[in-house]
Amino acid sequence: SFWENWSLGIEFTPSRKSVLTDPAKLKKLQQSGEAFVQDDSCVNIVAQLPKCRECRLDSLRKDKEQQKDSPVFCRFFHFRRLQFNKHGVLRVEGFLTPNKYDSEAIGLWLPLTKNVVGTDLDTAKYILANIGDHFCQMVISEKEAMSTIEPHRQVAWKRAVKGVREMCDVCDTTIFNLHWVCPRCGFGVCVDCYRMKRKNCQQGAAYKTFSWLRCVKSQIHEPENLMPTQIIPGKALYDVGDIVHSVRAKWGIKANCPCSNRQFKLFSKPASKEDVKQTSFAGEKPSLGAVFQQNPLVLEPVPVAGEAASKPASSMKPACPASTSPLNWLADLTSGNVNKENKEKQPTMPILKNEIKCLPPLPPLSKSSTVLHTFNSTILTPVSNNNSGFLRNLLNSSTGKTENGLKNTPKILDDIFASLVQNKTSSDLSKRPQGLTIKPSILGFDTPHYWLCDNRLLCLQDPNNKSNWNVFRECWKQGQPVMVSGVHHKLNTDLWKPESFRKEFGNQEVDLVNCRTNEIITGATVGDFWDGFEDVPNRLKNEKEPMVLKLKDWPPGEDFRDMMPSRFDDLMANIPLPEYTRRDGKLNLASRLPNYFVRPDLGPKMYNAYGLITPEDRKYGTTNLHLDVSDAANVMVYVGIPKGQCDQEEEVLKTIQDGDSDELTIKRFIEGKEKPGALWHIYAAKDTEKIREFLKKVSEEQGQENPADHDPIHDQSWYLDRSLRKRLHQEYGVQGWAIVQFLGDVVFIPAGAPHQVHNLYSCIKVAEDFVSPEHVKHCFWLTQEFRYLSQTHTNHEDKLQVKNVIYHAVKDAVAMLKASESSFGKP
Repeated sequence: SFWENWSLGIEFTPSRKSVLTDPAKLKKLQQSGEAFVQDDSCVNIVAQLPKCRECRLDSLRKDKEQQKDSPVFCRFFHFRRLQFNKHGVLRVEGFLTPNKYDSEAIGLWLPLTKNVVGTDLDTAKYILANIGDHFCQMVISEKEAMSTIEPHRQVAWKRAVKGVREMCDVCDTTIFNLHWVCPRCGFGVCVDCYRMKRKNCQQGAAYKTFSWLRCVKSQIHEPENLMPTQIIPGKALYDVGDIVHSVRAKWGIKANCPCSNRQFKLFSKPASKEDVKQTSFAGEKPSLGAVFQQNPLVLEPVPVAGEAASKPASSMKPACPASTSPLNWLADLTSGNVNKENKEKQPTMPILKNEIKCLPPLPPLSKSSTVLHTFNSTILTPVSNNNSGFLRNLLNSSTGKTENGLKNTPKILDDIFASLVQNKTSSDLSKRPQGLTIKPSILGFDTPHYWLCDNRLLCLQDPNNKSNWNVFRECWKQGQPVMVSGVHHKLNTDLWKPESFRKEFGNQEVDLVNCRTNEIITGATVGDFWDGFEDVPNRLKNEKEPMVLKLKDWPPGEDFRDMMPSRFDDLMANIPLPEYTRRDGKLNLASRLPNYFVRPDLGPKMYNAYGLITPEDRKYGTTNLHLDVSDAANVMVYVGIPKGQCDQEEEVLKTIQDGDSDELTIKRFIEGKEKPGALWHIYAAKDTEKIREFLKKVSEEQGQENPADHDPIHDQSWYLDRSLRKRLHQEYGVQGWAIVQFLGDVVFIPAGAPHQVHNLYSCIKVAEDFVSPEHVKHCFWLTQEFRYLSQTHTNHEDKLQVKNVIYHAVKDAVAMLKASESSFGKP
């Protein structure tokens, strides 16, 4: 797929002929000695010039005919500057600098001066209210990283190339803006990898976390020889940062960003050796200093739906009184002495403007470990209105150090919560969480719904109801899964039957997975799988026993739309909550990424598997516990009840009961005429670290190792059966949602929420991923986590490019608000 092969240049072709192929232009360049930008691959230029690593690999191919027909992604294309010397010899003159942009390059990164297609005013305000703070954190991190560059170093500019996703050669994370590049071979590393390498070099330690590729003639890439490089031209990033603050102040959109609490003006443009052309809205150059003076920003929780424009900026709450001590508040929290008033409301961590930097170090609550304070640490601090976010802010900004001089690990926070759990009595732990509280005005009579999981799971009954998204958003922003039923009545059922897949694709070779052993079976066909889908005796056998199989990665990669266009259209026309789930949905932030960029692969993806019916099968999962970097909507399009098995209904009922399902779910199965397909267990994203610690603990009890570059959740190596779920609840206070997905049900899983699936019968499920404004913070955390997985891990590569998604979503939101100012009488 393109995602895996982008670095080999599969999609890259220069759009115009090189100036070197035009005799008149070539002669002029030779006579004038004027520098020009490399506009072709290294392989097509003079052989004596140093080639980038991609072109060098391509030139070593044995099949020269293949080389001519195969395009190459050149790392120096539209980046390196060339020049003919007085002897007519072509040489490298340098690289583009940030001020050498044109209107096309800068236009990609600045807001339009007119309404933006695919959004509206209310949506723009909601998006900015939810992700504006995360955008500010991105800019702060870029600013701080830029401030570490030595004054004598010239920053280069590598313009975005259409259809190419810039990635770190070390950790495979998408590069957003600032990074370091080798001027000889084009090797590039992100800020985090660069800092880790420098720190290890300074300490004389072996750099074991990630391996660095070597340069020409196997020379080692030394950090000091790499060139600081930015992707966003000029100072567009800081211009947009200014505009965000200006627009939020004018529209009364609350801000919880830390910009006003820094020791320097974070959005003031960094000094440059050259005059930089300022490009912004016509006739306008916003001044952030004026914005701060007129509308001082304070730490305020991100507003919920409907609150974005409900209050003017002047109504923002003042900071907490100086008499309140964050440490005293922290002690009160850990001892449970939070007053009732704060329990009824969302307690707010009292942060004082000048107190953070002078707080004494917190005493270590557990054995300390050294974790490098990375470039993304500011970004990864969740901006939320709960205790956890403010506690993590406090701990990350404290002056506590380990003996090696590094910041204490964020696990201090988890120890605090663990101590809270240990202080709970058994009676407290046995109490079920309270149901959600949703405003009656939002849950109107025109939104058919009911509640499952002891009033903790919202189930919408009409998939086409126009009011669904308002109700959905109330639960979604709290990190809750949601279910929508009845979609199968809208779909073209003939398209989703097993026989239709067998007829169209039966001869394709695929890999199958034995759900009981996780063994991969090669050499099978799609037809082999569908033949046994509803016929147990006709299934492939292992030692004369029919196997419980699932199709592995079928259709492969991004082929669903191409292989099954009619099914794709049917799904997209009927999937619930189109505002979120469609590729062009106004609340799907991925839709804001310009076509210039490589679009994230968000599906659809099919999940086809047999059911696990026997009592012994209850310890196995069709899909083991894992989590995803994006939100997802999983649609049950077909449930097949196979022939050839006895007492299926009774065994399925026992599995549902064993799976901790609530009484209403069991009643739905017993009394209804619906087909149950799969049993889900979904956990809140905030409980991920507790689940991870629990699984490591169980793993150690069983004598297994826990390698540093592996993860019990990301590895998908665990299925939580009844006994493990009970231990997780008793020992860590973690309870999830037990959901039975019937035919036509759509389960919405929040980004970062650990979940597992156990098929009750044979199922065909289709999932569509999306990026919602409410859960962007989890995308940040997971992108950083994935960096540390092994190079062969399926989740190692950053495919979502969340920073690019956020940048362009914010850019479009402020464009919409700016365009609406005149019509709404805004100053």
